[in-house]
Amino acid sequence: MPNSADVSREDRIKKEFARLRRLLKNVPKDKLSAATGIIQRAAFMAITLEDLEADINENGTVESFMQGDYEYDRQRPAAQLYNTTVKNYTATCKQLTDLIPAGGAPPSKEKDAFEQILGRGKGG
Repeated sequence: MPNSADVSREDRIKKEFARLRRLLKNVPKDKLSAATGIIQRAAFMAITLEDLEADINENGTVESFMQGDYEYDRQRPAAQLYNTTVKNYTATCKQLTDLIPAGGAPPSKEKDAFEQILGRGKGG
């Protein structure tokens, strides 16, 4: 995975979009064309999740917060956003896997979360 400092966010999203399109190459062209927006959202969310993961790894999920005279720990906004985004990403991946005809996705050397979801539909 390239360091986000080395590659622009936009380029990372484009690369993820292309990767998802390759994974979905067995989807009929009319369905794939209709799903372009969903693929773009999935690519955006995947890169957003990578960025949020890096932030959480560096800064944790909890922060001290002061309100008036009271100080307490609360979940960091990045952790909240991560939780929401990962749920939406999972739902989006499900929408994309539902487009794949019987026979499944093309074989892959590495399995990421999306590819693992694809494998579940085949009993894997």
